[in-house]
Amino acid sequence: MFVGIDLSDAFAKHKRRCTRAILGTNLCCTFDEWEYDPTGSAIVPSVVAHSPHIVAIDGPQGLASNLAQRMRLCEQQLGAAGKSSYAFRPIGQPYAGFVRGSVELFYSLYKSGHFHLHGVEHAQESDTNLIEVYPGAAWPVLARQRLKNKRLLEGRRARYGLMVRLGITFAQRYSIEVLPTHDQLDAAVAAYIAYLFKSGKTCDYGEKPFEDTNLGILREGLIVQPVKSS
Repeated sequence: MFVGIDLSDAFAKHKRRCTRAILGTNLCCTFDEWEYDPTGSAIVPSVVAHSPHIVAIDGPQGLASNLAQRMRLCEQQLGAAGKSSYAFRPIGQPYAGFVRGSVELFYSLYKSGHFHLHGVEHAQESDTNLIEVYPGAAWPVLARQRLKNKRLLEGRRARYGLMVRLGITFAQRYSIEVLPTHDQLDAAVAAYIAYLFKSGKTCDYGEKPFEDTNLGILREGLIVQPVKSS
């Protein structure tokens, strides 16, 4: 099973639940929501928890490794909207709350012992069940062209149509007229990237993650992307 998480800003004034997609090996996708918890509690739904699974999170796993850097290498390579500098920026600045919440979540999952983060030194790749993804860069690779903004109706239709062409079906009743939200579509493609990762059809951007024990976070990290042939 493959779980895609479209994170929300944990420090936003008006908080909202994170959108979650659960994708089976048959490529049937179901949506629900997960209430952000920095410990990662219940991030994997109970129907999946006792089966082999990979969780793909749309959010940064760590901060930059060098004081002079304004972003991680993977964010620079993929043109990510959210930038993870060397230190957390004050809450209220663009993406500051989103980045902090995501980094704290990844570290909790990493330290829990239940999750094996992709790229961690000395870890067995076959045991990996936690990856970072960036749908904003993945969509044009899968579509083989740039798509309209995801918040536009045309952009959502293009993404939904691409999902259908990739063989994904939806448990909920959606159509080109009754579309998933853009958050649901991002969660779905996150889960699909986890599926491709398991199938060996992905590539990595960035530097391998490592632990900053003084601050209690991870630094850098790999973003998993579909390969163009997929």
